[in-house]
Amino acid sequence: MKTYLDESNGHFCDEIQMVGNCGTGRTGLLCTPQLESEAVDAFAGCIGKENWARMKLECLEPVSPRLERLLRAFATERFLCEDAGRVEGRRLSQGDRCRSVLISTRSGRNLRGCLNRRSIDLVFDSAMDLHACGDLDRAEAAYRQVARSAPRHIHVRYALGQLCCDRGDYAEAEQIYRGLLSVMPQVDRILHRLGDTQMAQALYRDASETFENLLARHPHLGVVRYKLAVCLLAAGLREAAVAAFESFEDIVSDDPDHMRCKAKSREALWHLSTLAESQRPQAECQAPQGAEEASRPPPAAASATPLGLAMPLLRPSLPRGISTHLHARAASLYGRIGSRLKH
Repeated sequence: MKTYLDESNGHFCDEIQMVGNCGTGRTGLLCTPQLESEAVDAFAGCIGKENWARMKLECLEPVSPRLERLLRAFATERFLCEDAGRVEGRRLSQGDRCRSVLISTRSGRNLRGCLNRRSIDLVFDSAMDLHACGDLDRAEAAYRQVARSAPRHIHVRYALGQLCCDRGDYAEAEQIYRGLLSVMPQVDRILHRLGDTQMAQALYRDASETFENLLARHPHLGVVRYKLAVCLLAAGLREAAVAAFESFEDIVSDDPDHMRCKAKSREALWHLSTLAESQRPQAECQAPQGAEEASRPPPAAASATPLGLAMPLLRPSLPRGISTHLHARAASLYGRIGSRLKH
């Protein structure tokens, strides 16, 4: 089996190579002599059930009856058959004529639009390499090929979610992570990713619920605690956000991420208190009355998302490396132990 990238359509395809033995061209079928026809038909049926785009055979001329029967099994509207030229081999006799025959699908893609089961891991490894090199288009096509061929492949779905985030398609990434959580509800990294996609879509209440669930499992994750506070503030829940920022003072940890987020929380609390003090005199001078007073939002809600404060908080200026540390590439989920078996 040979797997190759078809440059014309950007898809990975598979080729079955039924070559001769060391250039002799004697590719045969082991069967009972009286059952040659039945064996060839059964073999053709097995090949037809495999997913492939091309099949290459070497045959001596004149072609044996059973090999000719095998070729006739693929002489249908679904396939193209062409002469691929003469085969040269050291063990071929002077008068032997060995030629190569190439059978291919008319679409140029694998049968049933799926990868061969032997090449799924190889294509997934190639997709990760393309993703790492920044070739997102080809990486996405390869990820989707693997996902279509192996719907239960957890790692490719996770990697596809990461790629969607890299493209800025957070809505699709959210759906992917939700689907993963339905089968792997205890994987905290997926839950963290889900919260990030919700935060990127400004779904702050949903994101705060996600981060709160994650924080309940791991109270010492400082970055998650900080993101929870930011989402609460952006959702207009100022008191809850202040409580989340202040909760850093109750946790003693020497983790660098926690210490940096703790410093950012103190800075956020200082900004909030300064803003509240600056708005208090204005509220006293312009005290609303009657129905006008009832129609106005309370001061806490009005100051929950101040323009001067929302942007730096909703884009946490976390130290360099934290984003990379939290959102490692898909390979880190399983140690980048991919199957590169030759096939």
